[in-house]
Amino acid sequence: MRDNRVICQKGGVERGLGMINRFHGGNIWRYPESSRYGIVDFSVNTNPLGISKKIKNTIVRNIDKIDYYPEPESEYLKDSLADLHGLRSHNFLIGNGSIELIHLIPRALKAKTVLIPVPTFSEYEFAAKANNVNCLFVKSAEENNFRIDISKVMPLIPKVDMVFLCNPNNPTGAALERQEILSLLKVCKNCGAILIIDEAFMDFITPRNKIAMCLESAGNKNLLVLKSLTKFFVLPGLRIGYLVGHKEIIDKLSRHTYPWNVNTLAQVIAEEAIKDKEYISRTKSSILEESVYLYDSLSGIRGMKVYPSDANFFLCKLKETSIKNAAELSKKLIAQGVLVRNCDNFRGLNDRFFRVAVRKREENIKLITALRAVLK
Repeated sequence: MRDNRVICQKGGVERGLGMINRFHGGNIWRYPESSRYGIVDFSVNTNPLGISKKIKNTIVRNIDKIDYYPEPESEYLKDSLADLHGLRSHNFLIGNGSIELIHLIPRALKAKTVLIPVPTFSEYEFAAKANNVNCLFVKSAEENNFRIDISKVMPLIPKVDMVFLCNPNNPTGAALERQEILSLLKVCKNCGAILIIDEAFMDFITPRNKIAMCLESAGNKNLLVLKSLTKFFVLPGLRIGYLVGHKEIIDKLSRHTYPWNVNTLAQVIAEEAIKDKEYISRTKSSILEESVYLYDSLSGIRGMKVYPSDANFFLCKLKETSIKNAAELSKKLIAQGVLVRNCDNFRGLNDRFFRVAVRKREENIKLITALRAVLK
């Protein structure tokens, strides 16, 4: 049996599989139905513009298709993604959300040890733990706004089979530059490790092509790129994501999937969503404008600190205030119809951190007003 303890070492490194609580944002179902839909949910990082009219029309037009089994391997969607990225359909694997693919990778590729910079998305750790894989964690420094320091990551790569990297990172919003990623990839290639980059929030960055790594992954057996359509196109209830990689690696992973893993509506809607250029452009413009507004407004609130972000959300920390932790803050904000993400279950953070998403102006104003009232 593997040792599940967490052993603290020098240089902000931890080894082991110590337990962390498993919960995520966006769980409005725990609130009474009478108040559920009156809550403005800042805990989930989806597009505040909501589902597009084209997607709604697509659902209506294709509703009768649920009489049939889905296309078993999502071939039509793969073809559309290949056109989008300038790659071949054999470079793609479609999943029931990127979560399915995150859990598939260590299982199918039989990893023994993975390296995870923290704080970051907790499912990388849960995926490893579910497959009896050892974890090595590297803590990012708060004084560096929790930005991943590749100089601390690279020396550890020879000790692992895989490196999970979220870019831009969740919950910090910090993004690595392209040259930093290429440096990590070079070490991974030399050591025979696989670099898995989760680009779930890459579509919110402008311009995205400066750091997106899909093209590089198609020709490199040491690189896999995870993409999600959930966040940008607001499809969390449908579950749709995909993996980009070298044909040989994708083929190997495909042998461990099951048929009909992605439902018919999700496949059809994803095909339409990625072609909706007007919605994509409008989203990028809105997120850019509201990110600036929200960051400036949050920075002016006494009793908390907001960290700079390249994504569509901000990590915040309670400072000198009578509120003892983020859990207490969350309860007070819920009473005012605002839901934020308590971050105390992110490895590398404590109970004074919380995260808020960028939403529409009137909703952002509601958040700011609520925080000012609670932290006065």
